[in-house]
Formats: sequence, C-alpha cells, structure tokens
Amino acid sequence: MKPSYLAPLTLEEALEHLNRRGETVRVLAGGTDLMVEIRAARLKGNTVPPALLDVSAIPELREIRMEAGHLHLGAAVTFHTLEHDPLIKKMVPVLSAAAAQMGSVQVRRLATIGGNVGTASPAGDGITPLTALDAEVKVVSRDKSRVLPLTDLITGPGRTGLAANELIHSFSLAFPAAPERCFFSKIMRRRAVAIARMNLAVQIRLVDSGMIQSSRIAAGAVFPTPRRLMEVEGLLIGQLPGKELFQACGRRAVEAMRVVSGRRPSMAYKEPALERLVVQGLEQTCGV
Repeated sequence: MKPSYLAPLTLEEALEHLNRRGETVRVLAGGTDLMVEIRAARLKGNTVPPALLDVSAIPELREIRMEAGHLHLGAAVTFHTLEHDPLIKKMVPVLSAAAAQMGSVQVRRLATIGGNVGTASPAGDGITPLTALDAEVKVVSRDKSRVLPLTDLITGPGRTGLAANELIHSFSLAFPAAPERCFFSKIMRRRAVAIARMNLAVQIRLVDSGMIQSSRIAAGAVFPTPRRLMEVEGLLIGQLPGKELFQACGRRAVEAMRVVSGRRPSMAYKEPALERLVVQGLEQTCGV
C-alpha cells in the first residue's frame, strides 16, 4: 500500500497533522534519505509509513535570517542554499564548505538541513559543522516549543529525542566576531558520491601575531553522538600553528575517541584515519 501524501502550506497545519496522527506519519523534507528507506522496505516486503508529511513548501521553515548576532536557519533550507548563500559563506564558511561536499548536485537541491539532522547519521555532513558551531535547535509541536543544543537532540546513531508530535523548526548559531578560517573534509570508501566513513569540521581564528585565538572542532562517525573535540581545542588556544602542535592534536583526538567509544575492531582503521584527518585539517586551516 502506498503512503498517503500530506502537503501542508503552513506550519500550523503541519503541526495539527502531527498532533492527530504523529505515530503513523513520517516527516518528509527533501526525502533523500527517507525515500531510499521506503524503497528498501518495499523490496524486503516490510511495512512502509502510512502517511508522509511534506514540509518542504512551508515558508517559515525555509527562512535564513540574522537576528541579535545569531544566524537562524529554517529546517527546510536545502544544502544547495547552504552552499551558495552569501551570508553563510562569509560568516560561517565551514557550514558552506560542508554543504558543497554533500552528495551530488541533484541531492543538494533537495536535501535539507533539518532532514539531515533528523536522520541522525553519525556521519551527517550537516551535523558535524553544526556541532562545531554549537548550534541550538528549535523544536515545535502544536502546543509548545523548546530550544535545546543539537548535541542533546541526537541521542544515538539514527535516534533523536523528538516526540511523535514534534517537528524540527530551525537552527540557531552565533556569528563569530570576525570571519574565521575553516576546513571540512571527509573520508569515503570511494572518490565519488558516497556516505562518509568519517568527517571533520574545523573553524579557527588567528590574531595578527599568528597565534590561535579560538578553535572549534568536531568529528563525525567518531563518537556515538555529536560532540566537539574540546580536548583538541584546548591544546590549540594561545599557541602558534606548527606541525608538532598539530601532530599532538591528532594524537589527543584519538585518545578522546578511545575514552568515549572504547576499543572496537574498527579502531585499527579509525585511529590512524582520525589522527591524519585532524593534522590535515589543522594544517590546511592555518596554512602550515
């Protein structure tokens, strides 16, 4: 049986649908993950969602605006927009850089930042830079709204703390005081459109003396849930960029991964991969 298709044009209408039938409806934004999931379920003879709630046409969810030093991104903003929007490219370039590497051109025109976060993949190309930027998420239902850190919303691989009647509304992140240097890269099984096995987002500010004044670093598919590599950030603040410093940062990132995630068979691959990715990211960000 095909799912019924709901296409509300207002947020109120969408939330009313979720309030009445939240357990039996799946939210559809770009559909780049959900439609693949539904197709796989059909091929296996498994059940598919009874209803799809398409929120991609709701104007409120497609807004990009600046307010009180914060950038607000609607959940239905596409990766194509994140890649090309002048304000995002200027003020939070790490998010623009990540969007440019997400999937193919066709996928980026459909895929949304809210859908990427809602899928909660450990290697989500939007999740890692948002984590580095300390993004907050506004979640709404018919009767209330709440704001929480992105790192609190995602509770595990493929899991969020969303209730059945709740919808991701928008993301908020503070603008840096000045444009900062950034890096985003990922490791994939092949040099083509593929799901990342690991990714890294770095945003750093250097003062005129060349010293590192601030740093924000997050790695995807390294920990069970999104988190900043504050252990590495602490090594960088107040230091002059250099290869020895960056190598120490790579080793510290691996130590953090061991402490949080434990030793697993995949660590034989992940440990050297993460160490090298951190070193590479810092070298390219700082021009060393």
